[in-house]
Amino acid sequence: MADAFTRIHKQFLAQNELISVEFLTDRGSYHAAQFSKRLEMIYLLNGNAGLILDGTEMKLIQGEFVVVDARRICEFQCKESFMQIRISVDRSFLAEKLRANAGAKPSARMYVCSREDLTREQLPVFLKMCDLFKELVPLYINEPEGYRLRTESIVLELLYLLAGHFSIPLVKEDLPEGEAEPLRIQEILAYIEAHYAEPLTLETVSAEFGLSREYFSRLFHKSVGITFLQHLNRVRIAHLYDDLVHTDDGIMNLCERHGLTNYKLFSRLFKEIYGCTPREIRRRI
Repeated sequence: MADAFTRIHKQFLAQNELISVEFLTDRGSYHAAQFSKRLEMIYLLNGNAGLILDGTEMKLIQGEFVVVDARRICEFQCKESFMQIRISVDRSFLAEKLRANAGAKPSARMYVCSREDLTREQLPVFLKMCDLFKELVPLYINEPEGYRLRTESIVLELLYLLAGHFSIPLVKEDLPEGEAEPLRIQEILAYIEAHYAEPLTLETVSAEFGLSREYFSRLFHKSVGITFLQHLNRVRIAHLYDDLVHTDDGIMNLCERHGLTNYKLFSRLFKEIYGCTPREIRRRI
């Protein structure tokens, strides 16, 4: 059942999975907001997708890519059939490779690259990088002799262009004074992921982290871009969706298993996220 719905292929290009290339084909996908641990480059071969990056909505269209830097909160949604290429890089590995010389300390950088943020000078580089992503496709499909070497060279060139044209060096004054809020949000998102099927409320989760209801609500919305309850329901639906396409269990049973007690609300949110009903998803498989 899974093979009829989703196909994933990975090529790990460095030891310990420091760099990976993933080709993903799906009929629709949704990933609830999560804290990014690695730098990612997402290129959409077809279809349209929506991102919420640190609370800001972005659109990703066919033939373009976006960069999601490490330590950012990203929510991904694509309602229609699509194919994407996702390059994932260990942040410390990249910093090590960008050192000026063996004795220098890795410099702190921030990576920002999307269509909305392009300057006139960056546009030709952005288009060149899009062409490099396209070159990966026949390598993936045909696997000619030496295709792994060529794939790796393309990925390294992409990272070279990214660092040279879409990175912002950070000096000490640019760095945040404390890491309390990002770390707290990371812990909160992990807690919700671990306990989403339980009867969580804004009050119980804010109390779990020793925060007032009001402060927790403001912090969550500012960091994630949606309310705590919206995020909780989206996490629940994302987990239900996985069981929907990989099991034959009844929809009502799945709702109960994943903490969705209001079926009318569930049906409305499911259609908003996936563009169809759960039964239509089942008929596609």
